[in-house]
Amino acid sequence: MQHLPEMHRTRRMTRRLVEYIKKQSLLKPIAHVAEDTGVSETTIGEISKAHYTWLSEHHARTLRAPRHIGIDELALVDKQMRAILINLEDSWPFELLRNRTLKSVQNFLRKLPNRGEVEVVTMDMCDYYRTAVKRTMPQAAIIVDRWHMADKVNKAMDEARRRYQRKIHLDLSKALTRVNGIFLKRRAELSGSEEIELGGWLAKSEEIYATYEAKEALLSIWDLHDRATAEAALNEWRANIPDDDKHVFAGVAGAIDNWRTEILNFFDHGRLTNGPTEARNGAIKRIYNYGAGYDFESIRARALFGKRPGRLKKEADAKDEAWRARKPVCIRCSQPIDAAALMEDWKAYVAPLMEPPPRVHGYALCEECSKADAWS
Repeated sequence: MQHLPEMHRTRRMTRRLVEYIKKQSLLKPIAHVAEDTGVSETTIGEISKAHYTWLSEHHARTLRAPRHIGIDELALVDKQMRAILINLEDSWPFELLRNRTLKSVQNFLRKLPNRGEVEVVTMDMCDYYRTAVKRTMPQAAIIVDRWHMADKVNKAMDEARRRYQRKIHLDLSKALTRVNGIFLKRRAELSGSEEIELGGWLAKSEEIYATYEAKEALLSIWDLHDRATAEAALNEWRANIPDDDKHVFAGVAGAIDNWRTEILNFFDHGRLTNGPTEARNGAIKRIYNYGAGYDFESIRARALFGKRPGRLKKEADAKDEAWRARKPVCIRCSQPIDAAALMEDWKAYVAPLMEPPPRVHGYALCEECSKADAWS
């Protein structure tokens, strides 16, 4: 039987439909793709699995270490924690590991091509991430994400509030619970009424007042503009916190002692945070919950390769613009033109007749289209 050019060679459907299934299976649950196309879920699964394998193999061949890496973890299949690595320059993941153990992260980083070119790695306060990076990429500066420090500080503020509540009358305690959020806000973020409310509570307790002021003093360090000033402020703040395990800021003080260099690296390396990593982390969790029942390979493929068409178009347009900036193309057939030959033609024939000269890096007519114009 004669093969039809538009039909897929191994499946009883058009090549266009197969390509549609491949793309949509990275963006939607299998059941939804089956409903859209009228193809069985089994067939959709077979096509998508083969596509995931091809994408993974191609990804492994072309993978290169980005300059800026973000590391985080998320719980997916069977609630097991997985390590995710993000290219901070485009906020897109380049690997999702089966687990987040030191051995797994270290082995992946050791095999990562061009790992010697990595400049910065952002992370939370995970000691084995730090160990893995130091062992495999000692040239890379490690930055502790500022939001994890803010979280520790806010937990300390919350603990101080709860301690105060246990000492006061029940009615007053209930009133404080209703406004507990104002203690976690930065002073600059408070509305006028919230500032008055907060001032009233702080005036009632020297302990809670001192805790709030310490919270604001520490978080304001990240608003400073250089490492030297930030380091001096951090040292001053730490000197005012007693080495007492029962102090509300004991955990924060310990984190500062253990991660001082990584905290201060924030000021020397573009003030990078792990925000893009946290954002993709949340997006992948939503994808997993939306599909329900994905195995690890399926969620990994969606995390790494499931780009929306709008994002792909923007990337394609950017590449096209970059290419056009380097190569002149024909305005009619869009084929590349030899820039050197075009310039020689301009010098010989066009330059004496016109000003200013035509753009070499832009649009012009190629030789074939020029001949067509001549004959028309």
